[in-house]
Amino acid sequence: MQKKIISFMEKYHMVEEGECILAAVSGGADSICLLLILLALQQTKHYQLCVVHVEHGIRGEDSMQDALFVEHFCKNHQIACKIFHCHAIEYAREYKMTVEEGARALRYKYFYQAAALFQADKIAVAHNQNDCAETILFHLARGTGLKGMCGIPPVRDKIIRPLLCVRRKEIEAYLAERKQKFCQDKTNETLDYTRNKIRHQILPVLEEINEQAVAHINQIAFSATEAEELVEHLAEDAKKKYVSQDKLGFHIFKEILEEKPILQKAILHKVLVEIAKKNQDISKIHVQQMQELFEKQTGKKLYLPYDIKAERTYNGILLNKIKDIACEEQQVWTLPLEGILKIPSYGYEIHTKILKKIPENKEIPKKMYTKWFDYDKIKGIMQLRTRKEKDFFIISSDGKRKKLKKYLIDEKVPKYKRDHLLLFVDDAHIVWAIGYRISEDVKVTKDTEKILEVQVYGGTIHE
Repeated sequence: MQKKIISFMEKYHMVEEGECILAAVSGGADSICLLLILLALQQTKHYQLCVVHVEHGIRGEDSMQDALFVEHFCKNHQIACKIFHCHAIEYAREYKMTVEEGARALRYKYFYQAAALFQADKIAVAHNQNDCAETILFHLARGTGLKGMCGIPPVRDKIIRPLLCVRRKEIEAYLAERKQKFCQDKTNETLDYTRNKIRHQILPVLEEINEQAVAHINQIAFSATEAEELVEHLAEDAKKKYVSQDKLGFHIFKEILEEKPILQKAILHKVLVEIAKKNQDISKIHVQQMQELFEKQTGKKLYLPYDIKAERTYNGILLNKIKDIACEEQQVWTLPLEGILKIPSYGYEIHTKILKKIPENKEIPKKMYTKWFDYDKIKGIMQLRTRKEKDFFIISSDGKRKKLKKYLIDEKVPKYKRDHLLLFVDDAHIVWAIGYRISEDVKVTKDTEKILEVQVYGGTIHE
């Protein structure tokens, strides 16, 4: 196995002589295997080796013991080591992430801090073929395109993944043969996390069907990566033909529709990322909305993340950034009492219905995009719109108010999201800032007679 990994590393030019390699080591089987391989290769490649460990503050004493294990391992092998302690649960709560997402964000933040500290050229992480297969299955379950099928790349920027050519079983056998101890993370055995469900319930069934299932999924990842690279190359060339830029913005000519759909999508995504100057929050729903805009009449508009406005023109679509969406003619939608409201510019489909009191054995929803309201406390017409200057919430039972602007600043909501945030309002105030909080005075209580249930689907929503 060691030869296979070293050959894989050489294929992707992961390590060069004289470099400094930072290994991210949790203490688990994968990362200890990675460290042993890097130690073995160091004898011929002559590079510096150092270690970073991130203790997430999730598992109490077990977590601290893992940090000590890594520290002692490095001391015994004379490897420089930096330990970071953090609070992943609090971080995830503050930034409205799952614990998995928060822990990952913190890990990579500290990896790069340690890389700067050690002046490391590369950061080696211990993802293996099982991790890649789990990632692809996760993407498939949530809905993905070709890019999501690419799984985990062997090399990205400073990150290298030497173990992506081996399965978890091979790693465990390698460590058993050397009688090498490692840490066991008990949370990996629970089904509380999505990835663990895939790991313990889905992949084993696939391996019953074919024991090479993990390897075959990884082969698909490499094929998808090759296809994605080809599409990117073709899209970059085609973009010059169908897109021009001037002081008004980006003009996308309607002749783009003559191309294959896969190229259309790739070009539109490229233009959106270019004007946004960010990739995050630019999703396939926005590309789909752009494609649909070509079928609309001249003058129709579409509002997208990062203050981007798309307008149907005679020749195609004009894309530009606007300083303040709120300054534009405000769109307002009336919310039905019971029914479905579609808002194409947001990609939302909003479902409403009336419930009689709190249903038996059912709790008040705590989800970001499903809310219950005391219908009798809502005043006048129910509408959806973007924000206005004096918008406010009721934030306490005694009627204390808080301006929406102050709330969004306190919640660290980015400027582009503030201007495009959809609000559920009545004649008096904000009832709900969708994806965020509701007003205190419309909350359901034991005395509530009529409950208005509102569920928001679509866009980039995942509940």
